[in-house]
Amino acid sequence: MTHGGATMKLVLAVAVLLMTLSAVVTDSNEDGEKEPTMAQKFEKYQKEVQTFVDNLGEKAKAAFLEFHNSEFSNKTRKWLSETFQKLKKKFEPMTSQDGSD
Repeated sequence: MTHGGATMKLVLAVAVLLMTLSAVVTDSNEDGEKEPTMAQKFEKYQKEVQTFVDNLGEKAKAAFLEFHNSEFSNKTRKWLSETFQKLKKKFEPMTSQDGSD
């Protein structure tokens, strides 16, 4: 029977401890504004992450457009296009043969 009494004392002690902690937290929250709930904290964090991702996306898009329109990029595209056309003309006689000799 003493085993059941010890369990009851432990449950009672934990309940008293939880009540004391909740009273302390409630008293400290009454002085200032209420502590945000976990859902509110998560929502705030989610908004901050979304803002960060949006800003990062805009910066990446702007950097890509700036690079795409840069002189280096334009010259590189022009050089690649000209080189491709030269290679195409060079290999044109080989591809135009139908192989029926």
